[in-house]
Amino acid sequence: MAVPRPVLIALLGLAALCAVFLATRNSQTESVTPPATPAKPAAPKAQTSADKPARPEARKAEAPKADPKPAPSKPKKPVDTVPPQVRKAATAVEQNKVVVFFFTKPGAADDTLSRIAVRSLDGMKGVETFTADIADVGDYRPMLSQLDITQVPAVAIVRPGKRAVLLQGFVDAGTLRQNVADAQE
Repeated sequence: MAVPRPVLIALLGLAALCAVFLATRNSQTESVTPPATPAKPAAPKAQTSADKPARPEARKAEAPKADPKPAPSKPKKPVDTVPPQVRKAATAVEQNKVVVFFFTKPGAADDTLSRIAVRSLDGMKGVETFTADIADVGDYRPMLSQLDITQVPAVAIVRPGKRAVLLQGFVDAGTLRQNVADAQE
């Protein structure tokens, strides 16, 4: 009796899948150790009559003195955690300038070429450029809330009252300058 070729191939595939499943299932053994229980603190030692002072005056002298009024604490100033570059970018947005954010991870060729394109915007009237590492994108989140930056290099062009533009990957100087000019209109 001959087994049809498609059935034979399906059986071999099923056997291969089972073998792979069993091989990966057995490699996932892990050792679980229970969490360590903290040591119990020692109970306070009972005071004996030998430990007690003999005279009442001595007991009064050893008693801790309580301050009638606690010292007033000075109100602490809130810590300003906004980096200066982010503050400068926010000021530029408030001044209705076109703000170009360049997020990068140095080292790649497309990052280097995009950086050159961003530098070509230096000196343009009403345009501010800011370069930051991709790890710092969270600092700029209030200004970039509608954009989803998923790769580097990334160039975001922001102007109040206009829709922000996101260019991810390599961008040449001509394309970047045109997008900035569109944002200025």
